[in-house]
Amino acid sequence: MRSTRLLALLMELSRVPSLKVGRLAARHGVTPRTIQRDITALHELGVPIWTRTGPGGGVGLVDGWRSPLTGMTAAELQALLLGEAGSRGLGLESDYATARLKMLTTNRLQSNAVQPVQERFLVDNERWFTEPERPEALAEVARAVWSGQRLRIRYDSPRSASTAVTRTLDPLGLVLKTEAWYLVAAHRHSLRTYRLIRVREARVLEEPGWRPAEFSLAEHWGRSRQAFEASLGRLPVTLRIPSGSAAALAAAVPGPHTRRAIDDAAQRAGQLTVELRMESLEVATTALLGVPEVEVLAPAALRLELFRRGEQLATDNRQPAASGGGPRRSRG
Repeated sequence: MRSTRLLALLMELSRVPSLKVGRLAARHGVTPRTIQRDITALHELGVPIWTRTGPGGGVGLVDGWRSPLTGMTAAELQALLLGEAGSRGLGLESDYATARLKMLTTNRLQSNAVQPVQERFLVDNERWFTEPERPEALAEVARAVWSGQRLRIRYDSPRSASTAVTRTLDPLGLVLKTEAWYLVAAHRHSLRTYRLIRVREARVLEEPGWRPAEFSLAEHWGRSRQAFEASLGRLPVTLRIPSGSAAALAAAVPGPHTRRAIDDAAQRAGQLTVELRMESLEVATTALLGVPEVEVLAPAALRLELFRRGEQLATDNRQPAASGGGPRRSRG
């Protein structure tokens, strides 16, 4: 597993002043590219690693840095590699806090530099007005991912919430996307993604799972995310807005594709003609209602629906609300 390899790399670098990436790759049975990704991951954890290219190059630890890993428990090491949000979801929050404290107190020079950052900057990954998902099956699924054993789950079908489907999977990794947990697994050697909040039951099986050679969870998730985002854009939309409404459009239809469309838009007399791809007629109607002075040029069905919704809103809000009750709700 990658976490085990990261710990092994750190211990090796602690013993030897300089090592070649190719030699590390051969020792761990992976490609040099995988080792380079591991080095980046260690650097992001705060390990001061240097790299040099060329015949005399290699990778090593900055002189004087001492690894605190020998004083950590297995749970603390796991929590440190998972990060704060992942540790919280897996019930390792206290282990993460302890491991982080040990990292800082062991390396006093780094602690003096890190402490001001802790006091002045905070990263809050949770959305406003929402509760993080707490899937009941997370602990059992995580156990299968850690052990590399097969997993049997029952989950709600995306097509029908009242239908439960049973699958036997080869678990490959867990992903925490903002506040939602996803399981990446293979079903009959085909890679799939399952949202854990839909999993009703999970049971680890007493048989080893299958894992593709050179599988990278980060690379697979990046490709899957791009494909998912592209699949949502089934409805081509052409609209005209004042240049001052560009920020409102970007907020109503979030994503890099909207920003690119605005940047590429033809501008004439202070008006932008923007071409987008949106998920559906209903989603486009709801989103564009909040964009000031938007005019839909195509498709005609979206233009008509916006007109109907706007006309209904105007009718419902033309007269003062009747006494003894609140404002009437729009039927659109």
